[in-house]
Amino acid sequence: MTVVEGATAKAGRKNRRAIPAQCGVHGGPRGFTNVVVERKENGDIILDPHVTGQCVIIFDEAAAATLFDVLGTWRGDA
Repeated sequence: MTVVEGATAKAGRKNRRAIPAQCGVHGGPRGFTNVVVERKENGDIILDPHVTGQCVIIFDEAAAATLFDVLGTWRGDA
């Protein structure tokens, strides 16, 4: 099992959140799967589906801002 170095192992509570979600592959009810979201000191945002550290999605600050804007638009916030 390969784990991305420092992906979520040492994150403090103020920089890490678990969000209840649903896995499209494995199924289960909403909240069955958690996604960990972490902000690194260098500004990167890491999404860790299944909270395993094996396959993480890493956004730099610009990409994270784009995602934020898109989600706000889809929610009707913008």
